[in-house]
Parts: sequence; structure tokens; C-alpha cells
Amino acid sequence: MEMLGNRRLGVTQQQAWEALNDPETLKKCIPGCDKFELSGDNQYSVALAVKIGPVSAKFSGKVVLSDIVAPDGYKLTFEGQGGVAGFAKGAVQRDAQAVGWRC
Repeated sequence: MEMLGNRRLGVTQQQAWEALNDPETLKKCIPGCDKFELSGDNQYSVALAVKIGPVSAKFSGKVVLSDIVAPDGYKLTFEGQGGVAGFAKGAVQRDAQAVGWRC
């Protein structure tokens, strides 16, 4: 699945960069996230609970930042396991052409 979109923020590039590198801010951006903790160089441990229709699941996994070009952007890769609910895996990267993010 490919999702595309752009959103303008009413902040400076530096403010956006700081928010995108703050684990507490990222945690607040993910519905159901109750853990987003630094676990290594540019790597985070993540835990969240989600409900999709009648299925509820707890996912645990990791988020890795790579291709870091401060303060322009980075690639964010994620993967998680949700037991019988399956797994989640994907990536999002700044798209310089569109001046947005591609996931």
C-alpha cells in the first residue's frame, strides 16, 4: 500500500526537526502508543494497542531512523509484531521533489 500526502505546518524547519526527533512528541502522534523509547543509536522500542473493527491487538516493535540529513529529513523504518493479529512493517521518507513525506 502506498499513501501519499502533504501537510503544511505553522512552524519553522528547526521546530519541525526538533519535534520529529523527540520521542515524547512521536509517541503522542501514534494512536494507542504507550511506549516510544530510545534503545540504541537512532533506534526506538515501541509498544501500542490498536483496535481494528472487532480485533484488538497489542503490537511491540522498533523504529529505526536512517539516511539522516539534518535538518531536512530522514528515513523512518518500522516493524512490529501483534501476535495473532499479525505484523506491521513499513517506511516513510522525505520526498525532496514533493517537499513532503512518502510512506
